[in-house]
Amino acid sequence: MTMPAVELTLSKKTLWDWPVRICHWSIVLLVAACWWTAENHEIVYHSYCAYALLGVVLFRVYWGFFGSSSARVSHFLQTPAATFQYFKKLTQRDVPPSAGHNPLGGYSALALLFLLLLQIGLGLFSIDVDGFDGGPFADYLSFKTSRLIADWHEITFNILLGFIALHLLAVIYYLLWRRQNLTAAMVHGKAHIAEPIQAASRMHLIIGIVFAATLVWLIM
Repeated sequence: MTMPAVELTLSKKTLWDWPVRICHWSIVLLVAACWWTAENHEIVYHSYCAYALLGVVLFRVYWGFFGSSSARVSHFLQTPAATFQYFKKLTQRDVPPSAGHNPLGGYSALALLFLLLLQIGLGLFSIDVDGFDGGPFADYLSFKTSRLIADWHEITFNILLGFIALHLLAVIYYLLWRRQNLTAAMVHGKAHIAEPIQAASRMHLIIGIVFAATLVWLIM
């Protein structure tokens, strides 16, 4: 695939640090695992996968404030006006790659994280039709309420699938039209950008892991 003209003048530099990449691919695998275990009524394993997913998402939220520069919300969340201006340029081909999420991608990333947290949160209060297996907080609600939340849990997952499909379409669009391989950048962490990212400290990484693990442990 021919490299865009705008990338010929840019060298490959680190765009995504390894915590971001691990979070990204862990979310992909754990969402698939949660779906498979739910479809096959493996509720115990479904819970394990959901707790693991919660830990990853909580860490990613934390990393959005204390992580590397490209991972931070303050870096990629732009004003609605700037996002609209970017939207009007979607048909253009030779556009310099963003040093992180582009304006539309930033809002999409936040929407996905919100939906994941909502999905997991609803699962904590849900219960199955037999009333035997449920989330850790289902006992605090009536069976009827927990079953209603279980319905919302399923609806939210379908909405989440829609956003995931939209995300995949965007990746394909950037690959075929903009000739920017976003998937490869999320694997090896490098892209043709002007300046490398500013890495976060190891202490911030340790605090984030402890923060996410502690919250999950308290919820279980």
